[in-house]
Amino acid sequence: MTILVAVKKNGRVFLGADRMMTTGSEYAVDVVNGSKIIKLKHAYIATSGYTLLDNCIEHLYRTKHPMMENTFKNRNEVFQFFLDLYTELKKNYTLVDTGKDTFAAIYNVFLVATPYSIFSISQNLSVNEYDRFAARGSGSDFAKGCLYGIFDLVDDGVTITRLALEASCHFSVYCKEPIDIVEVKAEDFGKLHAEGPKQKMKLLTHAARKGLPGMVLIEKNKVAKNSGKVSAKETGATASKKQSQSKQSTKSSAADKSLKTDKKRKPK
Repeated sequence: MTILVAVKKNGRVFLGADRMMTTGSEYAVDVVNGSKIIKLKHAYIATSGYTLLDNCIEHLYRTKHPMMENTFKNRNEVFQFFLDLYTELKKNYTLVDTGKDTFAAIYNVFLVATPYSIFSISQNLSVNEYDRFAARGSGSDFAKGCLYGIFDLVDDGVTITRLALEASCHFSVYCKEPIDIVEVKAEDFGKLHAEGPKQKMKLLTHAARKGLPGMVLIEKNKVAKNSGKVSAKETGATASKKQSQSKQSTKSSAADKSLKTDKKRKPK
């Protein structure tokens, strides 16, 4: 059970996920390399569903399967990647039984994030691109509500992603901290790492919920009015200071002139 969140804000893309893993009636959050975010050669992938799919993708990564060269530049390339994944699951891993489904189906859902785009992949392999944000997994309803409410109010993409993940962890019994967030940067891609797809990631991990401490919501027009008042006060204070300095300078000049006159009149 999982929550996956991707956010694109001010030209930057962020991807986040919780770390809760369930096995029957048990759950764990301290699994080694337990992040649900996977770094490929040209994109990040986060998955919700069977951890077995995580194992398969890592195996394909380490064996340098040609599908790992996919650049994920558009929806068609993303679809091709998951079509290749489905083919491998069926052909070499014997993990997919298509006899019960009209179309190809994978139990998991995914989010793919590149430095420029966000894609969501459903169980039937359908691919959709999102311009602002996306959420998948058990806690996605709570995350989407949070994203809708704060996206236009908060400028920082990390904060938006974190709050959406926290909302899911707060309300859904299937999501739990720690949460991982990564910024998707172009300079971080271009090669496969021998250590595996979960290494060399610049994850920002939060062990507990933070919310928005020390922040309040203020209407923009009130901010503009207050800013204008402050500016006017500062302008008035500056003018008053200059006027005071001018008067002081005049008095000082007059005193110096008077002193010179007295010296001239003083008898030898």
